[in-house]
Amino acid sequence: MQARSWVAIAIVVASAGGATLYGLNLNPSKHLPRLKVTQADIDALIDRTYEQMVFVEGGEFLMGDIMHDGLYSTWGDDNKPAVKVSLDSYSIGAYEVSYGDFDIYTAANDLPGTLDEDWAVGQEWREPEYPAGTSWTGAKNYCLWLAEITGEPFDLPTEAQWEYAARSRGLDVIYATDDGTIRVGENYTDFRRDPHVSGIFPPNPLGLFDMSGNMKEWVNDWYDENYYQVLPEKNPRGPNTGTEKVTRGGVFGESPPASNVVIRFTQPDYDTEFRVVGFRCVLNASVPLTPP
Repeated sequence: MQARSWVAIAIVVASAGGATLYGLNLNPSKHLPRLKVTQADIDALIDRTYEQMVFVEGGEFLMGDIMHDGLYSTWGDDNKPAVKVSLDSYSIGAYEVSYGDFDIYTAANDLPGTLDEDWAVGQEWREPEYPAGTSWTGAKNYCLWLAEITGEPFDLPTEAQWEYAARSRGLDVIYATDDGTIRVGENYTDFRRDPHVSGIFPPNPLGLFDMSGNMKEWVNDWYDENYYQVLPEKNPRGPNTGTEKVTRGGVFGESPPASNVVIRFTQPDYDTEFRVVGFRCVLNASVPLTPP
């Protein structure tokens, strides 16, 4: 582990997400207060990140929509048929990254706050404890910033890593809840106007919260509707190029069927911030994390 001395680095900010309704307001009349970030704030963020990392032992699983009794669980063809994938071990965040931590990142790098908009400032869902909505580029750069300041291989999860973890190492379930089913009010809430704080419902068996519902989540991969037909079996990382990014999981304004863990959502506007799309980081190390 390298020393935690932090050096400002230039990062290009971008955004991406859910629906045009949540796009950027180019003429904001009020702004978020600018944080004065200290090295102690950054060290505390690093400690929180380490504490929330869940080790995922690698293995093989069927990625995609698994047929049962001649029927699939989802519409569309881009996740069918399910294909065998083998992953190395890694760790992944138990929670979606919060606005509180994301605001430390943007302030430390002298970047605009995510969703620093007149329609967002002052809203409860924009408080520090709620999951951060941002762009794919913002999410990617946050994880790479963690890598920069810790010397550890943090990144956005690949699509395969995300699904394997959501399904608790590839269990044959379509919801990332405590028992693989939806029980509204007990392990899931639907048709909310806003997201809830990450972690209010029980985690999946692996210990991960809100991978079904609450926020869609960015993954690293470009989207290709035919990718499952050609993906490499070992550690697939998605197409080399593309015009759309993949998001996974559900979102607070949708019904349970849209929150299953095998649907592949796409977003062409990946450089636009959306309040409905959050993220979590992975640590691409094959052994459990040992905090400094």
